[in-house]
Amino acid sequence: MGPLTAFIAWTVSSYACHQMAKLFLTNVGIVTSHATPVTTAAALTLVQIFFCWLLTTTTWETKTTDVDEDKTNPDVTNARLRANYRVALVMHVLSTFLTNWSLARTEAASTLAIKLMEPLVSAVAQRVWHGEPLSYNVWVSLPLVIGGAVVFVSDDPLSVQHALSAGVVLAMGSNVLLAVRNLAIKGLHSAHLNLGLRKFTRLVAWLLATVLVVILIAVWWLQIADIVSRRTSLAVTSLLLSGAFHVTYSLISTSVILRALDVVSHAMANVIKRMLVVALLYVSGSRSASVVNAAGLTVAAVGLAVYVRGKAEGRPEMCSNNTSMNRLKDLTCFHLPKRWFLVASLLITATFSLLLYNADVDLRKQIQTVSCELKDRFVGNNNFLRDPQHIALKDTSIQNETLSPFGLRWPPVPQNTSLLQEWGEFLSMDYTRHPFDTDRLAPTLHTNDEVVWELQRLHVRVLTSLLAGRRHAMLMDFATYENKGDPAIAAGQVALLKRFNVTIVFSCSTGLCNDDNLTKAREISKTYNSTSLIILLQGGGNLVGYADIDFTREKILNLFPDFPTILFSQSIWLNNGNQAHLNKCREIYSQRENLTIFLRDRQSLGLAQKHFPGTKLMLMPDMAFGLGRVPRTMPPTHDILWIKRSDSESSGYKVPEIPTNLSVYVGDWREWKTNQGNTPMETSFLIAFNGLSFLQRGRVVITDRLHGHILSVLLGIPHVLIDNPPYFKLSSFRRTWTAGLSNTVLVTTGEEALDQAQKLLKKYNNYLPSVVPS
Repeated sequence: MGPLTAFIAWTVSSYACHQMAKLFLTNVGIVTSHATPVTTAAALTLVQIFFCWLLTTTTWETKTTDVDEDKTNPDVTNARLRANYRVALVMHVLSTFLTNWSLARTEAASTLAIKLMEPLVSAVAQRVWHGEPLSYNVWVSLPLVIGGAVVFVSDDPLSVQHALSAGVVLAMGSNVLLAVRNLAIKGLHSAHLNLGLRKFTRLVAWLLATVLVVILIAVWWLQIADIVSRRTSLAVTSLLLSGAFHVTYSLISTSVILRALDVVSHAMANVIKRMLVVALLYVSGSRSASVVNAAGLTVAAVGLAVYVRGKAEGRPEMCSNNTSMNRLKDLTCFHLPKRWFLVASLLITATFSLLLYNADVDLRKQIQTVSCELKDRFVGNNNFLRDPQHIALKDTSIQNETLSPFGLRWPPVPQNTSLLQEWGEFLSMDYTRHPFDTDRLAPTLHTNDEVVWELQRLHVRVLTSLLAGRRHAMLMDFATYENKGDPAIAAGQVALLKRFNVTIVFSCSTGLCNDDNLTKAREISKTYNSTSLIILLQGGGNLVGYADIDFTREKILNLFPDFPTILFSQSIWLNNGNQAHLNKCREIYSQRENLTIFLRDRQSLGLAQKHFPGTKLMLMPDMAFGLGRVPRTMPPTHDILWIKRSDSESSGYKVPEIPTNLSVYVGDWREWKTNQGNTPMETSFLIAFNGLSFLQRGRVVITDRLHGHILSVLLGIPHVLIDNPPYFKLSSFRRTWTAGLSNTVLVTTGEEALDQAQKLLKKYNNYLPSVVPS
């Protein structure tokens, strides 16, 4: 095998091994709820080491010159070599386990980036093992590599706590063990180490291949027969492939690369190989890279280049003066040609160009997906009609629509080719990288179906990224009180989780998220790991404005610091009476590295950006949209249903005199009582759907409650929103998401509201159901 071929095979097999290992660890953590990172890493290591035992063999021959030079008899030399072999074997097993454990706790790209420090660790190990002094270049390069690696692995480069996570520490531990392993193997190379594939008879080889194929076929057949899940078959397949690729790259590294190159050249090759592997992991979408991450990796690469350059220039003198290394002079005392530095620089430059170029690789893939979808769905369909008077009450084509888990309708992709082509780039964005740009399309849409489709699309895209394959969740603090909007949020959240096949392993409603129940939740969480379980907090309009709920969230956040947590879409309500509590909320919600907060309007987003630094924030629509479109199921009993709240969030407007020819109901839906269910979750759903029934009592609706607006959008009922200055909760939400709807009007007074409602009655009279006889 030539040097270039060996290097390419080394790089590809290393990438494949770590990618398959990560795939196994991710899927087995989802399939087996009780699996922990350490147990899954141990299982993976056992399989990989079994493959090594099964497929490789090791022998060595003692050279007479070495025995004469050491003035020892062959038995002593062989004893030393056997000790080296044992050390190499133990270090290989332990380093493999730590690497896999690290992969179970962090991204594959992060683990490999930390392992870029291995050459420097090797230098320190050589100083201890052989007494080789550390040069000035090592002391210069060491902080560069460590600092760059820490910046690279951190989502928040300013957070050392996150960067120095358990996964990173494990990867660093693997570095130390691999350095000792390589030194031990280098000693074995002086005795003509023969490490290669085990030779099987043709019968045994065919038998092993048959067993492997039968296992894979059996697993995939079980999946097709719906006996096991797709993730189970993926876990088994990736486990076996990881074992095979582990043997491949370990064999090339120890018996080809480490034998053919001196120590410095091997370090350079290892650097280039891992740079390319990290780039491949980015290209494959295993992790998204920011410019800061790329800069950190670049700094690490520069530090390594400084180290390798210094070692290469000083190598001949060190070899001639260090008698402890003379035994290996035929293997280690070659001066590294300068053209290697040119090749290394070009490869590293190409790697980072590729990394930055592919920072939006998912975006480009998704653009292609949208383009293909447009071509398949909409070619030849240029007759998307838009009636400005009546389109708000008409659904777009129901072709390929999806039913929600509760029998409601999730609107299909709008049959508006020009719109989708115009917004193709936005539709394909990774919103976790652009968390404040999610509202660009929604305010331009005019129909209920289009708006609901777009807001659900945002939910699905973002949750796909944040769930990251997790299939278990805890839903905290969901609403069971008569404010119909908050239970509707809970129902929408559950509908979305059903859409992702996420199992709610624990839930507690408002008032029942007490210490006893949270202690139970903590015990349940111990059977999961951070790659299989996510904590979800109820959305609403109570962030900062309601102190008791903030204190409950504080308990939950402090109880689950090791699990990713999402606070679903919230509005921030600031008034003169809660400024002191705002200071407490800064403590609760700031610098939470495991927390993502959804803000449901730009006004709230601005407040969160000002008051909650160090926490991930995203502009996201209200979670009640997760329910989908809701058909009218009952005829109206009034011309106008008027929701008028009387609490502290009301602007205090007056209801004008009602014309005698209109049937108008004025009241708050909190007074429209709901029967209790057998469980808190059933009660929440009963209240939510009672709210939908409440709104259907009017041909049109007037509302000063935000969810009167949102649920009317889901129902397709024309309605008037009355804003609530000085808080502007409704107008801020409408401006962010629903400003384009043609069947909604925003006003600030009762007189304006009544006037606009009568105009809506006249505008949509032919499309609205008639009032039932009194």
